[in-house]
Amino acid sequence: MNITNIDFSDFNPNMLFCVKGIRHSKECTHKHNHMEIAYIMSGKSIFNINNVSYDVEEGDIILINPEEDHYGMPISIEKPSIEFFVGFSNFKFKNMIENTLFLNEFPIIKTTPSSRKKFLDLINSIIEENTLNQTGKDFMLQSYLTQFVILAIRERQQENTIFSENKKSTISKEIQTYFHEHFSEKISLEQIAKNLYLSPFYISKVFKEEIGETPINYLIKIRLENAKDLLLNRKNLSIKEISSIVGYEDAYHFSKSFKKYYGLSPAEYKKLHIS
Repeated sequence: MNITNIDFSDFNPNMLFCVKGIRHSKECTHKHNHMEIAYIMSGKSIFNINNVSYDVEEGDIILINPEEDHYGMPISIEKPSIEFFVGFSNFKFKNMIENTLFLNEFPIIKTTPSSRKKFLDLINSIIEENTLNQTGKDFMLQSYLTQFVILAIRERQQENTIFSENKKSTISKEIQTYFHEHFSEKISLEQIAKNLYLSPFYISKVFKEEIGETPINYLIKIRLENAKDLLLNRKNLSIKEISSIVGYEDAYHFSKSFKKYYGLSPAEYKKLHIS
């Protein structure tokens, strides 16, 4: 959802808090009645929002809307992340619920290298202004916060622009080719999206529009079709070996998926066609 025009009636934010910290440990699940934005200043960590985990790294923006259960945790205790948080309220954009940003969309914004200095400069200005407590502090903080949020909105819009400028069919074909060549490996949609400088949300969206099914379902189909060929042509292989070859870490999960797709378990399928 794009935001085209912003005026003071839409966006006159009230900053509730700002904090910069080092993430050493997992925090408890919690939620707020206000909007919160996190920015990863350095390192990597994991954010869980509404029971979905996201790997985040330097330059990533995390959007945490009101009443969303969430927590953060470090990926490595030896290499903790440095993160900045800002909470605010009193805003509403057209076609959005009050005090929310891109609700029900992918909550991570991947910033461009060229914009990261701008974010860091704004963060340092916010922290300094909040610490000095000089005359006009609230106005200055509101000014910096406004710039910070609008810059984040522009980054999300740039994601959409990059997405629209690339031919959808080309992106889908690249993903299809990758799946066919690497189906036996551990595949992460997040990594594919990162390589294309897009978010997993948009990758999934364009793939489904072009191919007619989600990337995950397409990958499952490729793996199971290869498993079927192995069952028929490599009789010496066990079900566990075949499940591993086609990219499943768990043989039970493989058998369950195979039966759901073909109506027979791998053992039943093999027995029926070989006999």
